[in-house]
Amino acid sequence: MSVSIRWALVRCCGAAAIVVAAAGAGSTGIFAQAKPSVPAQKLDADYTAKIKAATADPRILTELVDHMPASDKVPSPLKFFGYIPGEPGHMTYYKDIARYLDALDKASERATMFKIGVSDEGRDMYAMAIADEATVKQLDKYRQITAELTDPRKLTEAQAKQLIATGKPIYFASGSIHSPETGSPEMLMELAYRLAVEESPFIQTIRNNVIFVFTPASEVDGREKQVDNFIAQQKGQPAPSMVYWGKYVQHDNNRDGIGVGLRLTQVMLKTFLDWHPTVWHDLHESVTLLYTSTGTGPYNSVVDPIQINEWWLLAQTEIMEMTKRGVPGVWTYNYYDGWVPNYMFWIGVTHNSIGRFYETQSFGGAANRPLPVQQSREWYRPNPTPPDMQWGPRNNVNMQQSALLIALNTVAKNKETFLENYYIKNKHTVERGKTRAPYAYVIPAKQRRPVEAAELMNLIRREGAEVHTANAAFTIGTTDVAPGDYIVRMDQPYNAIVETLLGVQFYAPENPRPYDDTGWAIPLVRNLKTSRVEDKSIFDKPMTLATADFRITGAIAGSGRILIVDHTTDNTLVTFRFQNAGVKMSAAEKEFDAAGHHFAPGAFVITDGNRAALEQSITDLGLSAWAVDAAPNVPMHDLDVPRVGYVHTWTSTQDEGWVRLAFDNFKVPYSYFAAPKLREGNLRAKYDVIIFPHAGQGGSALITGGVQGNEPRPYKKSELTPNVGAIDSTDDMRGSIGIEGLMELYKFVEQGGVLITEGATSTVFPEYNLTPAITLETPDNLYVRGSVLKTMLGDKNSPVLYGYDQNAMAVYFNQAPVMRVGGGGGFAGGRGGTGANVPPVGNLTPNAAPPNLTTLDGAPAAAATGGRGGRGGGAGRGAAPAPTAPAEGAAAEQTAAAGGRGGGRGGGRGGFGGGSADVNPPRVLLSFPTNPSDLLLSGLLIGADSLAGRAVLIDAPIGKGHVVMFASRPFWRWQTQGNFFLGFNTILNWNDLDAGRSTPKPVGTGAQKP
Repeated sequence: MSVSIRWALVRCCGAAAIVVAAAGAGSTGIFAQAKPSVPAQKLDADYTAKIKAATADPRILTELVDHMPASDKVPSPLKFFGYIPGEPGHMTYYKDIARYLDALDKASERATMFKIGVSDEGRDMYAMAIADEATVKQLDKYRQITAELTDPRKLTEAQAKQLIATGKPIYFASGSIHSPETGSPEMLMELAYRLAVEESPFIQTIRNNVIFVFTPASEVDGREKQVDNFIAQQKGQPAPSMVYWGKYVQHDNNRDGIGVGLRLTQVMLKTFLDWHPTVWHDLHESVTLLYTSTGTGPYNSVVDPIQINEWWLLAQTEIMEMTKRGVPGVWTYNYYDGWVPNYMFWIGVTHNSIGRFYETQSFGGAANRPLPVQQSREWYRPNPTPPDMQWGPRNNVNMQQSALLIALNTVAKNKETFLENYYIKNKHTVERGKTRAPYAYVIPAKQRRPVEAAELMNLIRREGAEVHTANAAFTIGTTDVAPGDYIVRMDQPYNAIVETLLGVQFYAPENPRPYDDTGWAIPLVRNLKTSRVEDKSIFDKPMTLATADFRITGAIAGSGRILIVDHTTDNTLVTFRFQNAGVKMSAAEKEFDAAGHHFAPGAFVITDGNRAALEQSITDLGLSAWAVDAAPNVPMHDLDVPRVGYVHTWTSTQDEGWVRLAFDNFKVPYSYFAAPKLREGNLRAKYDVIIFPHAGQGGSALITGGVQGNEPRPYKKSELTPNVGAIDSTDDMRGSIGIEGLMELYKFVEQGGVLITEGATSTVFPEYNLTPAITLETPDNLYVRGSVLKTMLGDKNSPVLYGYDQNAMAVYFNQAPVMRVGGGGGFAGGRGGTGANVPPVGNLTPNAAPPNLTTLDGAPAAAATGGRGGRGGGAGRGAAPAPTAPAEGAAAEQTAAAGGRGGGRGGGRGGFGGGSADVNPPRVLLSFPTNPSDLLLSGLLIGADSLAGRAVLIDAPIGKGHVVMFASRPFWRWQTQGNFFLGFNTILNWNDLDAGRSTPKPVGTGAQKP
């Protein structure tokens, strides 16, 4: 019989005390939350009163959190700070939370604090473990037990049972990866105190049977900036804004689970592997009132079926127990999907822990407030939020803490079940690797990009997975394996992360609308060769397990006075150039043979280099060079070291941060400045190259938008805001680029500068009719949500393509922009279509459809179904449609009229008074295949005919300079390293982008000025 419980506050000897009143006896349900009565424990009356006073709505106050025990030796948050977590008007810096946890550690034998790493901006990152005293003294023992349960290959069943019986689940919670989601750090420090001092049976069950580990804020740098903003607002000063969270990205810090490029992710991954937690729980805030994660599906195929059951078991238990306590608005299912493994909580999922998350109504912090909502009752939300709900920061703390305590208690009461599940999930994973293809992946060690191949293997090793190397040559299926080649076997506990990093993905169009990316195909976007092995005899081949990271050691062969460095598009080559900026280097414009080696166009030729000075750099960066007696007899141009300007906006640094991360990692120097400064002009005197990454919006919205307001909006370090202004600062963020700034950019290019744009920023020049013959399209029936698509290399004589020795390559593409070279129309020359259609939910078994993917080597076996195209665009203002010169390297499809495929906007020489066709057409360097069935390499694509033949990378000449425009995102989320050198080539060859052009070097202005 289930038991209902209630907490009552009584007075005993003049002090408040907790007692439990039990109704009924015993329980037959293993997940029941009831407990018998216990002796009273002294309460902290002031703390308890403040909890009740701060709670905006009593419906969000359970018996689990409506009180606070007193302690004579352990400081409470109230005693330490003078306020309780969730008290309106207060928010706590991370550094002060760390001080409190340190005090808690010193005062309690049930808690221990430890450093887990250092953030991108140099702040220490901490975690705390809480359990009973005996367990805390033996944490290493329990960590070892979970580590041993991770690898069933080394255990007998009897050994596993013994470990399960003696071990304890480790429940790891992480707070505030998203800096504006501010409640979890406050809640976690109160929860730590509660778990350390409370003596109720409910808490004792947790403390005696679970090891609770948490980090109060995984985004340490952003937390401090967020509190700066909060304090400024509390003081009546302008808040500097959260344009920066961490050093590099904002919300995308929770999209780094695949690339693992940010220090935050690296530290949390290492911490996970140090603890092997049973549950890995990320705390978020965004929805009403509490979402506990399961997902709509499709669930990624790497997820073990038991994990799916555990998601639902914990979520439904939380919903049921919160509902029993009268708490409304707790729900599951209809929020995210369960597909893409790039979130931080998926570190747990791909390593057979229970990866999960909450989304709680926001903390706010400043004051209590009404929360008028109209929330429907659905099967996944049986007790919706009432419309008269009052909300405030303490509600957030109550809600998160109550649900988390219920989850902890559930795991504690069933500790052997969850430890057994963890062991079995790992066992299942090994068995799947032995019995289902693929059985392994083979990655040639001596392929064209050896440094990148080694880095991918190191990433797999950093994920805790195993990498072997072949001891001898052999053939498996159609794959020839050479000694030293990398072999990643699937008969290992972490093969889910292996499949994530080495496999391809197909998101059936009939599935629900995806929450984030649908394809990633890491070897493809890193431009690496891998082979999927479907013959299980691979397990019997001679190989050795790697015990250390791989390092490619570069070398110089020969003894001549001239050095030739092979251009393989390994990204360390750009590092080499800037490390040796004072050394004269040239690029070969044609392929050639020397010293028994074939060099592709782009090879670095150093005629007067000091070998002794360069050899260490070549060795460290893994480059291959040859010392010869004579320079190659091919055209060459100097690799002039450029002055690079880097533009960001004050409204979004979300996307440009990934580009900046790549530049910093490969040591490309740049001058970083805000977009409104473009209006100051004189750009060509300062810079040779300007990069303007994707900024969230493009076209006229980017040019006319910006920070608004009647008062100055400073973003700089001050006494009130000591944590902002480290990356860039200003006395006033207000202002737009404006037509003046746009024209200064245009003038910069016209005078010989190179502008690099990607994504939305690539729409600006075409929309304002500043690039000849380029139109933008908005097709009716196109839907491509973060997929990997195939592109064809166009004009291979272009320096932008140096080092790429293939005919096709993979790019990341996300819906827009769709660019066409050729066709008429002037400014605002029509925008065909009405936007993307959302994928329909066609049936209940969408994943029964077989994958329909192409490959880089050829067209797919089956044709994809394309959607209908959009309406054609009309002529722009002030211009009649006029023939335009075909683009160099363009497919015929691109230069033909494309009626029925979505209309264009911009393009031609019309608009702003009209004009004629440009005699120096753009060079199309990458374009989508003309066959719609030959586009999708990984992910989701509907309406492929709207992309067929369209340009992806364009070099558009204007005057003496160039605009190099990417429709793709070459620096996407530290995943697309194989695309990086398209940008790096542009930078290195900035002064010679016309090399190899079959038409005369342009001298005209390219377009009329507005």
